[in-house]
Amino acid sequence: MKDRFEYHWQLFQNFDATLEAFLKQTPDHDPQSCAETLSLLEETREAMTARAHYPEKGQMLLSRMVAHFPAFTPHVQRDLFWFFGGDCLHFLADDEIEKFQVLEERYYDSGEQADYGDLRAQVFGMH
Repeated sequence: MKDRFEYHWQLFQNFDATLEAFLKQTPDHDPQSCAETLSLLEETREAMTARAHYPEKGQMLLSRMVAHFPAFTPHVQRDLFWFFGGDCLHFLADDEIEKFQVLEERYYDSGEQADYGDLRAQVFGMH
C-alpha cells in the first residue's frame, strides 16, 4: 500500500532522473539555465527526502521547467503539478483539477488507509 507521499515520491524520482538526463543532453539550451534548473532539481530532491519545504521547491522547479524547457512538459506526470500545487495548478485543466479534488476527498475520507494509487486509478477511470 502506498500513501499519498510515497506515490508522489515515486513519480518525482522518475521525473528527477528523466529531467536530469534531458538537461545534461540539451546542447541548444543556455548552459546557465540548465545549471540553475539542475541546482533547483537537487534542492527539490533534498526537500522531498527530508519531507520539508518540498511544495515550495517543487513549485519553483516545475514552473521553471515549463518556462525554460516547454518541450519537456509532456514528460511530467500531471499528478506532480497537483501534488506541488500553488502556481503549478495553472498547468492543469479544470476537469483534471476536479478529478484530483475527488481523489483527495476519497483518500482523506478513507482515513488515509487506502492505497493512493488504487484510488487514483478508480477516480481517473483506469479500473
